[in-house]
Amino acid sequence: MSAEILLADAGGTHTRFAIARAGAIGPHRVVDSAAHARFADAARDFLAASGARPGRAAIAAAGPQAGGAVTLTNGPRWRIAPDEVGASLGIAEVRVANDFAALAAGAPSLPSGSLSEVAPGTADPAGAIAVIGPGTGLGVALLAPLGGGRSLVLPGEGGHAGLSPATAREMAVLGALIERFGHVKAEHVLSGPGLENLWQTLAALDGATDAPPPSAAEIAGRAATGSCPRSSESVALFAAWLGGFAGDVALIAGATGGVYLAGGILPRWGALFDRAAFRARFVAKGTHRTLMEAMPVKLIVDPLATFRGLLTLFDAA
Repeated sequence: MSAEILLADAGGTHTRFAIARAGAIGPHRVVDSAAHARFADAARDFLAASGARPGRAAIAAAGPQAGGAVTLTNGPRWRIAPDEVGASLGIAEVRVANDFAALAAGAPSLPSGSLSEVAPGTADPAGAIAVIGPGTGLGVALLAPLGGGRSLVLPGEGGHAGLSPATAREMAVLGALIERFGHVKAEHVLSGPGLENLWQTLAALDGATDAPPPSAAEIAGRAATGSCPRSSESVALFAAWLGGFAGDVALIAGATGGVYLAGGILPRWGALFDRAAFRARFVAKGTHRTLMEAMPVKLIVDPLATFRGLLTLFDAA
């Protein structure tokens, strides 16, 4: 069997591919997910261009796993099943995992250069870890150490849990979103489309209903230049609300091993991400403020982190 491993990170907007050889990850390629009817079609194009003939494949996908397959929650709604992918691509061994399960598996072994500090703290090596990431959607997964070098990855759909307001402005925003969506999940605010929802809701609350809605990238760009107060407020609300949500996840999980932020948005924002506002809301948990202040929060800035996690999962299986 070929020693090459096909690595894939399938998301609602983009899918990334790379080939791993002897544990080393080669150059990766990014494709538009919506441009392909099936995951296997996108993978076949990549393999044809790379000339690789892998004997194994490890695939992370942004959606819940059921019966061994993962169906994308957003975007083209691909159903990625190991047997179907293997048969289509001629790959003998295929494994599929939730994308945040892969990130959680690899998070503890990421080198310092792959991480940027968001909030200081001291990680408990025996404590659980939470991974949270806004992108096209909002991913959440946990890692529970079992001792003896073993751990249990717990993927979930935490981005579809509810959202708690902490200010009068947030209560007004949430009320407007309830009228629009009914159930307001965290992903309705803490994602790329969620940032757009925030801007549109603020415009409606301010009576500016004729304003053309900008894209998430445009909102971030205007906030970075200070040219649009509503964009600046949207980004500020995003950071604070993400801090509150991440703190809730950390409390529920008992994430004394630390919290890792991931996804495609925050690494691109750079200094636009208000880490102080995030931490203020992260630690604001009443009687457990001291517990929260001890939990370190780090931002994953390594574009290959999901691939590294896939290799970790592959080796542990």
